[in-house]
Amino acid sequence: MSHVFGHDWLISRNSKSRMKYRPVVLSISLVIAVIIMSSFASRSALGLVVEACEINSTLTGSPYPCLKVVQAQDPLSAYVVLREPADKERTILAPLADVPGIEDPRLLAAGAPNYFDAAWKERTAAISLRAGKVSPQDFALAINPASWRTQDRLHVHMGCETPRFRALLKTHAAEIGSVRFTNLRTNAGWWATFHAADDLSNLNPLTAVADGVDGARSNMENVVVGVFGSTLPDGQHGFYILARIIGANKSHGGSAEDMIDPKCQL
Repeated sequence: MSHVFGHDWLISRNSKSRMKYRPVVLSISLVIAVIIMSSFASRSALGLVVEACEINSTLTGSPYPCLKVVQAQDPLSAYVVLREPADKERTILAPLADVPGIEDPRLLAAGAPNYFDAAWKERTAAISLRAGKVSPQDFALAINPASWRTQDRLHVHMGCETPRFRALLKTHAAEIGSVRFTNLRTNAGWWATFHAADDLSNLNPLTAVADGVDGARSNMENVVVGVFGSTLPDGQHGFYILARIIGANKSHGGSAEDMIDPKCQL
């Protein structure tokens, strides 16, 4: 009898615990539903979704509506991976911290988080079952400048390079070096470099662009950055980094959405 009583007491206690958090969870679900129905009309919507994921993960252990919530000792390094509420085909990575974009000076400070590295490590979340044969080296990442993004929360677009940018890199491959950025002399004003590496753990593309592209560090709010995994003809793995400062060219061709194919239909 005592065993049964103890078991019943445990069930009762757990039920009370669940009941305690139920209103909070329901409130989170309601907020999430309103945000999704608003189709990202507000520039703060992504930040609200990220916060909802963090709260839900803390209270219930579920990252919903995100795919994943990753905590870190350094709050600036914590992040979530999610499908865009307004476009379920697109996968993005966003910091838990309130970071508006790559213009945030904290991202160029010593010891700054490398969101591109985090997104590269989470790449399997972005490749759908339809693209099961995609090589990791076909993966691509990109971030928009302040004037092009629709949300005031930094987010890295994840997927594969589009045919347009695959052709651009192929056309200019012979002139792109690994020591410094090369001005490709394109109408859009692209700069490019190649780094031989298997991952991005020792390569922060934001720092590389800030230090390697003329005028970028003082104008990061107008910089577009794309990172493309690649395998050279000799079998060497690495990454092409493309960047441009849009202040010098108002053309909207070449946004993160232009660079990334979220479905990886190579």
